[in-house]
Amino acid sequence: MAEIRQKIISCSKGHYYDANRYESCPYCSSGNFSPTVDPFAGAVEGTQGYEGSNDAAAGGNTGNFAFTEAPEVKRRAAESMSKTQFVDSSTPVGAPAPVTGWLVAVEGPCRGTDYRIHTGYNYIGREAGDIRIQGDNTISAEKDANVTYVPQTRRFYIAHELGKNVLLVNDLPVIGGSTELHNYDVITIGTTKLMFVGLCGEKFSWGD
Repeated sequence: MAEIRQKIISCSKGHYYDANRYESCPYCSSGNFSPTVDPFAGAVEGTQGYEGSNDAAAGGNTGNFAFTEAPEVKRRAAESMSKTQFVDSSTPVGAPAPVTGWLVAVEGPCRGTDYRIHTGYNYIGREAGDIRIQGDNTISAEKDANVTYVPQTRRFYIAHELGKNVLLVNDLPVIGGSTELHNYDVITIGTTKLMFVGLCGEKFSWGD
């Protein structure tokens, strides 16, 4: 990969191209001044490629020369996103994501424990996730369910994920999608019951 990278150079206008294929920038010579990026920035070997043809014999650039990311690269990028990326623009860069609500264990081994909810997805698991309910071995190790706060609607939702437990809200099963949460709804996962309390909503939002 290091050897290939050395062949990729940029012209004075910031276009990246293969110096072994072209004596000068094919973008500038064709009049295409669309912005490009370093094709190897943050790349994983074998996960990127060209769109269109770059056959010099066919007259140089015959495609858009756009670089596409493989699904695996997109998946890794999504998993690495921090909570602060979901917060409104009023939150300083690097600041902890503000709490938007809570889950409080009212029954089960963790009775009395509170768990913070932040903007975006909050995965619930026993050993991994944003909300870790340790002590209840009936809860899946990771992604048993998720609670989501959507700032655009100022509403909370809960959905079943990979867990084998039946997810209940006020003793009614959540099947085939998500259901909206309201203050003091009781969520049942395994042998644990969690009461939901929202901070954000119609009367308050961190974006106000």
